[in-house]
Amino acid sequence: MRDDLATMLCKRVATKIKKATAELEEIRLAEREIVEALIGNYRTVLKHIDAGGPAQEALEKAAAMTAEARQALQGLDEEASVDEVAKRLQGRVSPAVLALVQAQMVQAGGLGAVTRAVEGFGGFAGQYEQIEKVSAHHGNFWEVLLYGHIGRDRAVMFDLAGAENLQFTATSEDSRVLDALAHAQRHQAARGEYITAFNEEGKEVDISFATQNWRKAVLDKTRTGQFVRKRFEAMVFTALAEELRTGDVAVVGSEEYADWSEQLLDWEAVQVTLGSYLVEDGLCEPGESAAFDAKFFRRQLEDKLRSAAAAADAAYPENEGLDRSGDRHPVTEGVQG
Repeated sequence: MRDDLATMLCKRVATKIKKATAELEEIRLAEREIVEALIGNYRTVLKHIDAGGPAQEALEKAAAMTAEARQALQGLDEEASVDEVAKRLQGRVSPAVLALVQAQMVQAGGLGAVTRAVEGFGGFAGQYEQIEKVSAHHGNFWEVLLYGHIGRDRAVMFDLAGAENLQFTATSEDSRVLDALAHAQRHQAARGEYITAFNEEGKEVDISFATQNWRKAVLDKTRTGQFVRKRFEAMVFTALAEELRTGDVAVVGSEEYADWSEQLLDWEAVQVTLGSYLVEDGLCEPGESAAFDAKFFRRQLEDKLRSAAAAADAAYPENEGLDRSGDRHPVTEGVQG
């Protein structure tokens, strides 16, 4: 059952990533229309703000009215008595205050003209969404689109990754992904746009495991010390699925996702058959009795890998088993994947 749950989690994340990349391709196709709309919308906003536009006219009018009010109140301070104010303004207190109120209303009206223009384009949220889509296209930035798909199953994803279903453990000393998962779980009930970037101990959550695109998506330059919640959750689930696939995270009590490090032989057991293994694999001559050198053994394996890679590269042009139609072929596609 644990194997099935972990597989379900990995497949669900893979499906969501596939949908996000498909959406990115759709954005590529629709980019021209989106960009033209954004340019038109921005032009309209600029016209409202530019000289001669309603926002500028309102600001100028508000400034003139404020200047009149300040002139009327000149020479008075906040500690002036009512009698002194009345004497100084010769009964014109109400008009002065009224002028200030009107100036504020005119200024607000100027800002309202810009706001109404944006609302006419579908609102600020709609404009931000279009901008993000164009940005995603230009940077091959599918990460910012992922939560739009994974968010629909948010409760299921948290449920699958919950301790009552699956208990995770790192197979090395690197627990950054699991620490980030724990942080997301602590803020599972959050509904705001941002969550803190600091854990319960006041230390910043380490997301150095993530790609540059993911870090760019999760961190907002205008919100120091905070994560963009939705993108942070999407990043965590993506990283968790990848760590399960590579064996860097294991599932306690699982078979397929078991901790491989616990299945390694003890060194005493390895030494019994090590000599015959090295001879059989061509890494040692029969009868050699030198002590095992781990660093030398690693260099031997690396040399064999380099030789195999060079041989594959050299044989590529004459390899009739490869499909070289077009610009791509199965081998390079597999390597890129």
